[in-house]
Amino acid sequence: MDEQLEGSKTALVIINMQNGVMEYCVHPKKVVSRIADLLVRARDTGTPVYWVQDEREFERHSTPWRLVSPLEPMDGEHRIHKTYRDAFTGTGLHASLISEDVGRLVVCGAQSDYSLRTTAGRAAAMGYDVTVVRDAHTTGAATFEGQSLTGDQIIAHTNAYFASLDYPNQDFSLVRSEEVGFRPVVLND
Repeated sequence: MDEQLEGSKTALVIINMQNGVMEYCVHPKKVVSRIADLLVRARDTGTPVYWVQDEREFERHSTPWRLVSPLEPMDGEHRIHKTYRDAFTGTGLHASLISEDVGRLVVCGAQSDYSLRTTAGRAAAMGYDVTVVRDAHTTGAATFEGQSLTGDQIIAHTNAYFASLDYPNQDFSLVRSEEVGFRPVVLND
């Protein structure tokens, strides 16, 4: 990308932390706990929060569609309902981020190798600065063309991908959840 988006705010983007997704993922309790902590810190600073939920695989309001406990959106937080791995495709995510003056995304959630990687990669290609929280995303084991990978191997590969992501004039980082800092959002009256 030759242009960086000029938004001044950071947003926390939480992807697919749904019952139907998490039942197949590794380390669910640790990941949920880390995301819950990120959420508290984001809310304490007024950082915009975006909840992304898959509706291709899960009927809205069904048990598999619902977010895992204790993760719960608050009034005023953004809800993005998607039918593709990419949370930007066919949703109002980009328009909402622009209207909120967001230029950096802190991304966490599930699944590392599908929606998280696709959405974070697309955000980078669109000009957003992106921070992937290396210990706050998860997935399950997978087999493709006779090759099997554990969830931990897929998470490590996803982290390796984002550790070397590079576009001109943009900032990318791969950090542990405790290293994520949110600056207080200044409200203009």
